[in-house]
Amino acid sequence: MSITSQESFGRTQIQNQSINHLIQWGDHLSVGHPEIDAQHKEIYEFGTEIYESWRDGVRVGELRLAADRLLKLLRAHFVYEERLLAGIGYADLKQHVAEHRSMLKELQGMRDHFETIGDDDDSPGGSVLSPNWSVMRFILGFSLGHVMTSDMNYCQSLIASGKAARPAEGAA
Repeated sequence: MSITSQESFGRTQIQNQSINHLIQWGDHLSVGHPEIDAQHKEIYEFGTEIYESWRDGVRVGELRLAADRLLKLLRAHFVYEERLLAGIGYADLKQHVAEHRSMLKELQGMRDHFETIGDDDDSPGGSVLSPNWSVMRFILGFSLGHVMTSDMNYCQSLIASGKAARPAEGAA
């Protein structure tokens, strides 16, 4: 049995889901450093905005501009985070930087793909091959994959260095 773009995830086609229905931003994604947490939230919210605007019918040209802005946000965030982690002597910095480079390469590839789509080829919603699907996967990968795993790995190092607040009692 093959899965088509019309297959359902539960009762609703997954490409018709809002990212916010799949994951909510909250304190469970906090690394305890106010600037990094604000940057993470901004990246997540802007990526979600890109995905939602595509679902609502934004033109491909606008999607290209939004992807450019997302690339700039990620680059600036990664530079900031890498400098902070280098400053505290984070042991897994090399691996963390490699993950950042991989994410930038993935987003750049997505952005390059948007260049191959003509403005008349818009198909809001649509198949799992449409641009909105790749944006959704990237934002979920950023929030669930990178922030919830890789970034959570450096929390204790930040706390030990005094660069992050200790989690509140009873915080998840």
